[in-house]
Amino acid sequence: MPSAVQFDWGRLRMIRDGLDNAITQRRRLWFIGQLPPPVNGQNVFNGHMAERFASYTDLHVLPLGADVGAKLWRAVVNPLRLLLRLRRDDLVYGSLPGQLGAWLFLPTVLVLRLRRHVFYLHHHSFRAVAIGPLRAIALIERLGGAWLRHIMLCERMRDGFAALYAKGRSDHIRVMPNAALYSAVERGEIAPRAGEVRFGHMSVMTEEKGVPYLLDLWAALLAQGCEGRLILAGPIPDPGLRARVEAAVAAHAGRIEWRGPLSGAPKQQFFDEIDLFVLPTKLIDEADPLVLLEAYARGVAVLAPDRGCIRGRLISEDWLMSMAPAGDVALLAGKLAQVVAERQSLPSAVQAHSERLNLAAHAAGAALFAELGAGPETVAGILGTPR
Repeated sequence: MPSAVQFDWGRLRMIRDGLDNAITQRRRLWFIGQLPPPVNGQNVFNGHMAERFASYTDLHVLPLGADVGAKLWRAVVNPLRLLLRLRRDDLVYGSLPGQLGAWLFLPTVLVLRLRRHVFYLHHHSFRAVAIGPLRAIALIERLGGAWLRHIMLCERMRDGFAALYAKGRSDHIRVMPNAALYSAVERGEIAPRAGEVRFGHMSVMTEEKGVPYLLDLWAALLAQGCEGRLILAGPIPDPGLRARVEAAVAAHAGRIEWRGPLSGAPKQQFFDEIDLFVLPTKLIDEADPLVLLEAYARGVAVLAPDRGCIRGRLISEDWLMSMAPAGDVALLAGKLAQVVAERQSLPSAVQAHSERLNLAAHAAGAALFAELGAGPETVAGILGTPR
């Protein structure tokens, strides 16, 4: 099977374009969600889900649109197609878009309610819980009624959603952590680390992802005489932030490095070089970041704040950032010393923690895919064997 972090983009294009439905005797599944492009965390995860659904269903994709015009068009076309073509035994899975996209999803929810058809809605953002209740989400819950099944990324997300939108009821909410699709990640041998301490950050680098905050923390530690190197990776869409990163690299030659967007072997090399991954995210939508799971799979410890599902993913709560500068400077200094002192033992402990996360998530994923029509052998094929 394809790995959880790399899949066949050619096949994905076939799925997206509706060319992968030759096996008509399979149960039909309507996939309502955007596949790459554009490339972002949710769309990439949608690709993983679509690929797995295509392995055992007659998959029909209803994209949500990549720009404003396409989004408005799809808000009309998608519900009409479901109204006219939905069959009683069809499966329906949706990946809920963020922010204003939720409003455009309402006509689809209404049609499914009118057709009295059970459907599953996968939530990838913590926004509805973090700053809820949000009116669009409340309307989706009300319109969906008894026909709607939510998929959340952790128990904290489920419980918060139930309290805000369902009067505490959670029997219609499923939980599947993102790690369910990472059960087959090849961890392999842990790369040996030596020499100066190196810590890193990888994301679509923005202020919300905490990049300026991380630069300030490292500048404070350098002023205290701290040794080591910060390695940054990922695109920087904002010209102002890019200029700040480039200025920091120039001002602290050899102590800060920016490698730009990484994928494939260079991305794996990034994780193999660093002792610690720091994710100082301030993003309201942050829920269950995949990059955290990738770091753990390579034996890299993670430092991150209490956002979304992150608390439940960290190896222990002493790796939680407070997002208060004075406290986090001291915390980062202490953790940099710890990862160097424990280079012989900590990576193995981190990988063991990764395996525990994957084992628990695998069970949740198996239950969900079984509910969505997959038999035991199919589930084993699409999720792999838990490690």
